[in-house]
Amino acid sequence: MTSRPSASGPGDGAGSGNPHRAAAGGAWQRVVSRMRAGWRRADDVRTGTRWSSIATVLGGVVVAVVCLSLVLRGRVWAWVPLAIAAAVALREVRYLQRVARGGRRGPRYQENAPR
Repeated sequence: MTSRPSASGPGDGAGSGNPHRAAAGGAWQRVVSRMRAGWRRADDVRTGTRWSSIATVLGGVVVAVVCLSLVLRGRVWAWVPLAIAAAVALREVRYLQRVARGGRRGPRYQENAPR
């Protein structure tokens, strides 16, 4: 007759006759299950923040500050990039806030709404 391998694995001691190794194997399985549960919770907590949106906000703020300093030094043309950078940064901030509170991500119209 051939012996069947245990379902719990070769190194955990569950298939051997030694009760101390079986208890150690059970403890190890509890530790592993707790670690897996912790990772699952961490996966559920992740918000999926778009780092490109955060970079866009920071870049817009930097460009706006530079253009503001140029406006204060008398460069009239700097108003145009200042307004564009501020508008883009504000739009991205509003997008990040909407995503953080679970707002709509799709098109502005509802699926069943008449067009």
